[in-house]
Amino acid sequence: MLINFLSDPDALNAVQGEHDTFLVLVSWLVALAASYAGLDIIKLVRKGSNPVWRLGWLFAGASAMGLGIWSMHFIGMHAYQLDFPVSHAPWLTLMSIVPAMLGSFGVMVALSRERPPQRALLLAGIGLGAGIGLMHYSGMAAMRMPAELHYSLALFLLSLLVAVGLGMSCVYAYRLCQHEWGRKRARTCAFIAALCFATAVCGMHYVAMQAAWFVPIPDAVAPSVSPASHWIIFLISGAAVLTAILALVATRVQRRLHDSERHEHMTQTRLLEVISALQDSVILLDEQARIRLCNAAFERLMGLSSQQLEGMSVSQLDYAEEGRELSQHIRQALEKKGEWSGMITALDANGEGFPAWLSVSRVTYADSKDRDYVALLSDRSKEQQAQERIRHLAYHDILTELPNRRALQERLTGLGSSRTLAHPFAFLALFDIDRFKVLNDSMGQDIGDELLRQLGGRLQQWAEAEWLVARLDGNEFALVGTLASRDALSAEQEMMRLIDEIVASLTAGYLLKGHPYPCRLNVGVLIFQPLDREATQQLFKRAGLALLEAKRQRDGKPRLFRQAQEDELEERLSLERELRLAIDHDELCLYLQPQVDEAGNIIGAEALVRWQHPERGMISPGHFIPIAEETGLILPLGHWVIQEGCRVLGEWRNIPALQGLQLSLNVSVRQFQQPDFADQVLSVIQQHDVPPERLTLELTESLLLSDPDGTIEKMQQLQRAGVSFALDDFGTGYSSLAYLKVLPLDTLKIDIAFVRDLALGMQATPIAATIIALAQSLGLRVVAEGVETNDQRLVLAQLGCHIYQGFLFGRPLPVDAFLRTIVEDARASLPHK
Repeated sequence: MLINFLSDPDALNAVQGEHDTFLVLVSWLVALAASYAGLDIIKLVRKGSNPVWRLGWLFAGASAMGLGIWSMHFIGMHAYQLDFPVSHAPWLTLMSIVPAMLGSFGVMVALSRERPPQRALLLAGIGLGAGIGLMHYSGMAAMRMPAELHYSLALFLLSLLVAVGLGMSCVYAYRLCQHEWGRKRARTCAFIAALCFATAVCGMHYVAMQAAWFVPIPDAVAPSVSPASHWIIFLISGAAVLTAILALVATRVQRRLHDSERHEHMTQTRLLEVISALQDSVILLDEQARIRLCNAAFERLMGLSSQQLEGMSVSQLDYAEEGRELSQHIRQALEKKGEWSGMITALDANGEGFPAWLSVSRVTYADSKDRDYVALLSDRSKEQQAQERIRHLAYHDILTELPNRRALQERLTGLGSSRTLAHPFAFLALFDIDRFKVLNDSMGQDIGDELLRQLGGRLQQWAEAEWLVARLDGNEFALVGTLASRDALSAEQEMMRLIDEIVASLTAGYLLKGHPYPCRLNVGVLIFQPLDREATQQLFKRAGLALLEAKRQRDGKPRLFRQAQEDELEERLSLERELRLAIDHDELCLYLQPQVDEAGNIIGAEALVRWQHPERGMISPGHFIPIAEETGLILPLGHWVIQEGCRVLGEWRNIPALQGLQLSLNVSVRQFQQPDFADQVLSVIQQHDVPPERLTLELTESLLLSDPDGTIEKMQQLQRAGVSFALDDFGTGYSSLAYLKVLPLDTLKIDIAFVRDLALGMQATPIAATIIALAQSLGLRVVAEGVETNDQRLVLAQLGCHIYQGFLFGRPLPVDAFLRTIVEDARASLPHK
C-alpha cells in the first residue's frame, strides 16, 4: 500500500470533500455502541472459569468492537461527499477489519486481567491506536475513483497520534474507573471507556480525512458505482450495530445465567454450611435408605467421615438400640403417612446409649419424581437431665434433700390405691421442733438450718422399703409407713413403742457448729387403714390435730389422734360460721343482771350477751366468747353490745323508774385496742341520745399489760365525756398496782373466785379485804360479783363492800323482763291509799 504525501495542494489543483453531519453523528453512535458492547463483555470474561468460554467471550467482544470501528469508518466514508463517483474494492475493504479486531482483542485481553501490569495496558492502548489507524488507511486504499489520493504529512501523523493517544486513554479510563468503583459499577466503567473509544475512532477518522487530498485525473474513466457497493456499506454498518446489540443481549443473558448459577452455588454452599453448623444430626437418605448427605454432627456421632458414610445403608449402622425393629417400624410409617417421629435410645460411636428425638420425613421435588427422606436426630440428654432435676426439685426439699409434701401426698395416695397392701394399718407421724423460732432468732438461721439437716439425716435412717420420710415446711417433718399389727389395739401399741424409739433417736443431743443443743419435739401420730381410701388432706388434718394437742401439752410426749379432737374442731368451725350469721341476723340479745346496794335497792345492771340459736337454743357466753376472741369476731360482737346497750340506756330516759340506773358493758381487749374505739363509743352515745354518766365500761387487767399508755389516753377521752370505767375481775391478773394510781377508774370489781370462798373462812377473806381497802384508799367504789348467799353478803358488808351482784339478788334477765321487774318493784314501794 503506497501512500502519497502532498506538500502544496494548490499546485496540483487538489480538492477535498464535505461531510454529512447526520451521518457523522450516526458513525459516532455506532462506534459508541460497539465499543460499549465489547467492553461490557469484559466482566463476563473475568467471571468465567473455563478457558474456552473465556476465549469465546474475548473473541465475541473483539468482534463487536472491531465491527463497530469498521462500520463507523465506512459510515464516515459514506458521509464524505466528493464531486466525482467513488467505489470500494470489496476484498481489501473486508481485509481492513482485521487490524481493528486485533487491536480490540488486545484491549480485551489486557482489561480482562484482575491486576494487569502497566506495560500490558500501555501495549494494549498502542495496539488499539495502531489497529484503528491501519484499518482506516487500508480502507482508504480500497477506494476506486477518477483521482489520485494524497495526504498531508502533518495531519497524517496527527491522525495516528490521535488514534494511539485516545486508544491509551480508553484503556486507562476503564482501568481507573474499575479501580475506584470496583465490579459493582462495571457498566459505568465500560460506558466511560466506550466514550473515549468512540472519540478515539472518530477523532482519528476525521483527522485522517482532513489529511486526505484528491487530485483529479483528466479524461480518466470514472468507475461505475454499482448499487451493490453502497448496499454492502449499509449492510456492514447494520450488521455491526446488530452485532453490538446482540452482544449486549448475550452479555445480559449470560450474566443472569451466571448470577443464577452463582446464587444456586451459594445457596447450596450455604445450605451445606448451615446443615454442618447444626448441633443435631441431619441425614439425607434415598429410597433404599442409603445415605446421600450428612452433616458434621452425624459424622461425630458415628465416628466416620462423610466420604465413608455416603452411600452406606442405614442398616449397616448401629444408630439405636434394636435398630432393625425400629427401622422396620419407621419404614412402615413412612409408607403410610410419609413421616415418623419419636424418642429413641440412640447409640454413639462407642456404643453408649443416650435419649434422642428422631424425626424422619419424606422429601418430594417439584421437578423430579425422585423421593428422598431427611432424618433429624436430636440429642435430648441435657433436656432429660434437666427434667430429672426439675422433677427432683419438685419432689424434694432443697435444704435437707428429703422428699417434700408433694411426694408425701402421692405416697399416701398410693397407699390408698394399692390393692396388694400386705398390712391393714399404716401411720402418719408429724414432727415439730419445739421452740425452733427461738433457736433461729438467738443463734442465727445458719444454726437453725444445720439442725434441720441433722434432724432430717437422723429421720432418714428410719426410712424403710414401705416408709417415707419428708420435710413438709419450716421445722415440720413427717414419717409415713405401714404397721405389722392386724387389729387396731395392737397397731396403737406397736405405734407408741415405735414412736418412742424414733423420738428418742431424734432428740439425742445435737452439736450445732460447736454448740450443744437439746432438741425437743412435738409429735402427732395418726393410725389409719389405707384401704379406707380417705382423702390425703383428711389424713394430714387429723395428724395435724394430734400435733396441735402435743404442742398444747408441751410435755414432749407423742399424741395419738382421737376422734374427739376432730369432732371438737368441727364443732368450733361450725359454731364460728353460725356465730357470724348470728351477728348479722340479730340472733344475739342482752341479759341484764342487777347490781344492788346494801339496802337491796337496784342501782344498776351489767349487760351480758346471750345467743339464742334457732336450733341449739340458748348458748352460753363461755362457749362462744372464746371462739369470737380467737377468730376476730369479738370486734363486730363487741360493737353490737355497745350499740344495743346504748339503745337500752336511751330508752330508759323515758321511764322514770329507770332514769337513775347505771348500765355496765364489757369491753374486750381487742375491741378497746382499736385506734378509733373512743370515737366509736362517743358516736353511738350521740346516736341514741344516751346520758354518758349512766354508762360504765368494764375492762380486764390483761388490757393494762398490752398498751398502758394508749389505754389511759382513750379512757381519759371517754371519761371527759362522762363515761365511767370499772376494772373487772381485779386480783386475777398481773397488773402493777402502780397503774391504779394513773388509770381513770371509778370502780373495782371483786372476782367471783374470791367471793365464793368468803363464808368458808379461807384465804379469800383477807384478799377481799385488801382489795376493798385498796379501792377505798384510791377513792374507788367496790362491786362484789357472784354473791349467792346472805353469809357472803354479810362478810362483804363487814369488810366495807356495799354494792353487790349475784344470784342472791337476781339472775340475768332479758331486757324486757328486767324492765318489768324494776317497774313492779317501783309500784310496790309506793304507799297504799
